Amino acid sequence: MKKKKGLLIGLHALSKVVILIVAVLIIFFAGRKVYDYSYKLMAKTPAEDIVVKTVDIKVPKGTSSKEIAKILHDNGLIKNTYYFLFYSKLSGKENKFQYGDYTLNTGMTDEEIANILTTQGAKKETIKFTIPEGYTVAQIAKKLSKENICKESEFLDAVNNVSYDYKFIEEVPDRNLKLQGYLFPSTYEIYTDATAKDIVSIMLKQFDKVFKDEYYDRAKALGYEIDEIITIASIIEREVRVDTERELVSGVIYNRLKKPMKLQMCSTVMYALDKPRERLLYSDLEIESPYNTYMNPGLPVGPISNPGQRSIEAALFPTESDYLYFSLKNAETGEHEFNKSLDAHNKVKGKLQKEF
Repeated sequence: MKKKKGLLIGLHALSKVVILIVAVLIIFFAGRKVYDYSYKLMAKTPAEDIVVKTVDIKVPKGTSSKEIAKILHDNGLIKNTYYFLFYSKLSGKENKFQYGDYTLNTGMTDEEIANILTTQGAKKETIKFTIPEGYTVAQIAKKLSKENICKESEFLDAVNNVSYDYKFIEEVPDRNLKLQGYLFPSTYEIYTDATAKDIVSIMLKQFDKVFKDEYYDRAKALGYEIDEIITIASIIEREVRVDTERELVSGVIYNRLKKPMKLQMCSTVMYALDKPRERLLYSDLEIESPYNTYMNPGLPVGPISNPGQRSIEAALFPTESDYLYFSLKNAETGEHEFNKSLDAHNKVKGKLQKEF
């Protein structure tokens, strides 16, 4: 009888333990569901509203999860430190964050950031690539695809269909390839798993670094918008091979704009044709395009390339002169002869044509 009573008491105690365990599991999973639902409602931003900006952060060795959450919040990478810490705890990532240097962007979710912080610490692999000065968006996309860095279509999609939070972009009018001119040519080192969106943002960040605050003031003093300055710089980049001529060519462009005269820059027609060609035909000069400066007055509708720093500075600080024309005088070196009159200009052109 005592044995039977003891067995019943044991079973009763065991059932209480089982009920307690089941209750804890129900509370845990219900809490997880509630968290997931509220997180989606409050912490995440709809994809179409995301504005992407690349941010570099450093996580020192020994940094606590709470301190990491503060670093992320201070850099605009997360909206709420409590949600980030709560997610990190529930997902088991809280004590697995690694120290190191990270390149993140404001389009990432808390979950994506937490995954990166736990898997891509100081030993993450990188790859380098170089974008030459004067490359177009299309040329950049092809180069990155050829080097197996990202697909051409992915890069073009990141250029055309993603918003980026940089001051200079606010002034760019809506047009096809809106970021043309702002993907700064340089050598970059990126993580091997960087997305096309990451790459575009990094290039824009470099432009933002190069285009100093005083450049904005200088553009205003010249009476031009930033996009017009970059358009001028993009023409200089395509027209000039000799560094010392950049400011002179810039001066010619401004002189023609003031007259007003049509710019008649071959580089803009070449861009409109979008066909690699050593020399233009006279028929090419009649192509109907907003980039054809032989047919249309003023600047083209936007940059024709992505200029480097020297061309940008030349666009901001042109050499003052009376020159209205420049002609190639040495095809091998790329040197030009500058003239004030059309007659002198035509003589140089005629001489060069005979040499060919």
